[in-house]
Amino acid sequence: MKKGHFILTAAVVGIICMGITVVTIIYCIKNNKEEDIAYHEEAVEYGIFTVGITKTAPISLSVVDQTFDLDIGAWTGEASAALQIEEVLVSAGQQVQKGTALFRVTPESAQNIRSILQKKVFDANRDCEVLKAKQKELRLLASQGYDSDIVNGKYAGVVYGSKCDELQKKADDAKEALDDKQNQVNENLLELAQTQQELAKAQKYLKEAEAAVSENYDNRYNDAYYYTVYQKTRETAENMVNQLEEQVKSLTKKNELLLFEVDEAVRTYHKLVQDLEKEKLVVKMDYDTELYDSSMASEWYDIQTLNLDSALQEARERYLAALQNIQIFNAYIVHNRVRSQYNGILSDIMTKTGDTVSKNDRLVTLYDQEAVTMEVSLSEEDYLAVNQDESVKISFADHPDEVYEGRITEVSNKEYDNGSENLSYIVTVNIQGGVSGFYEGMTGDVTFWANERRKALYVPNKAVYTEGARSYVKMRNKKGDVVKKNVTTGFSDGNYVEITKGISEGDMVLIELH
Repeated sequence: MKKGHFILTAAVVGIICMGITVVTIIYCIKNNKEEDIAYHEEAVEYGIFTVGITKTAPISLSVVDQTFDLDIGAWTGEASAALQIEEVLVSAGQQVQKGTALFRVTPESAQNIRSILQKKVFDANRDCEVLKAKQKELRLLASQGYDSDIVNGKYAGVVYGSKCDELQKKADDAKEALDDKQNQVNENLLELAQTQQELAKAQKYLKEAEAAVSENYDNRYNDAYYYTVYQKTRETAENMVNQLEEQVKSLTKKNELLLFEVDEAVRTYHKLVQDLEKEKLVVKMDYDTELYDSSMASEWYDIQTLNLDSALQEARERYLAALQNIQIFNAYIVHNRVRSQYNGILSDIMTKTGDTVSKNDRLVTLYDQEAVTMEVSLSEEDYLAVNQDESVKISFADHPDEVYEGRITEVSNKEYDNGSENLSYIVTVNIQGGVSGFYEGMTGDVTFWANERRKALYVPNKAVYTEGARSYVKMRNKKGDVVKKNVTTGFSDGNYVEITKGISEGDMVLIELH
């Protein structure tokens, strides 16, 4: 063999051996990797399955501007009174929560505004005290006639109310007595009816006993025992009939007496009602007279105090407004910091160190994470099948262990672009709860509950994975090795997915434990 040919052959054999070794290593690594994965077994279930319609859509974060809301110029009346930014405490792209400090203002500018606002509170309060003193003096001069007429008016009202209450109580008591009597009549009639039924049964029993005595009369000496029994039975029945007849008579008489008492109670009640209305008219005339005098006194008193009252009211409003302004300022500027009013991600910061801010100045722009929505396009058939009153389930590949809840907040429709008569519906879903880690355009699967329920095979969503256009589940073969099984999926309810082909009820699928 030639030396060159030997070297080439050896090289080829070496490459082949190296390839076999690499394949063996890859196979071992793959097997070791598969063995290192922990799985949880889940049985394939068959039962009632609520159909879910799943669509993929991107999320949309609402962009909001946070502006400076304090009207310091109007509060202070001084154009020079403004807050100056000492330091910007955040940066674009940063996620913030409500209350996160955005800017620090200079202590001097904040204290200057507080001093002006406190002086406004003091001045307005002093004006109120001066006007209240003047008002007190004037009211003392006008109070005699006013108080006299007011007391008379109040006394007339008390008398009127007391009389009406007294008569009303009598009428109510009479009505209650009438109702009690009527209830007694009803109870007595019920007892009478029951007693009459018992009497009829006793009379029937007596006739049967008398018949038995009559039939055995001729044989009374030969069969004295049974004849004596029939005699005692007849006597017992006769005593029972006599007793029940007496009860019927007593109850009938009692009912007649009760009916008479009901008539008396009705007349008493109607008379008291008539007396109540008559007395009300009499007392109302006196009451109206006193009330008119009282109202005229009040009008005269109001004429004397109107101007002073108006001035005091204006001073009070100035005081309350000044007090509210300083409270709003202190709540807005805490420890010399302006804080975020939203949960979100900062996209732009418009204010820089050294700027002064005034009302409606834009401070920052951010994506509001409390207004995260997804717009999903549904065909008319899917839309009509969806139960809009139910919440929807949302899952994201970026958050595989989380299932979010959503609410349908808006529905709009439009014709297809091809001009067909079919309609597609754009359904807006608002994501509920915490949405940290979301970003504009991130896609997720939205599962709507349909109104349809049917029997089907199903497995947990986490048991199914896709490779290209195919869906698979992992299972163990007879040797215990993990293998993948091609399946055909149907509807999903957000937690479970329908399996229409590939596996059977009772099969065990594998779910990776993370």
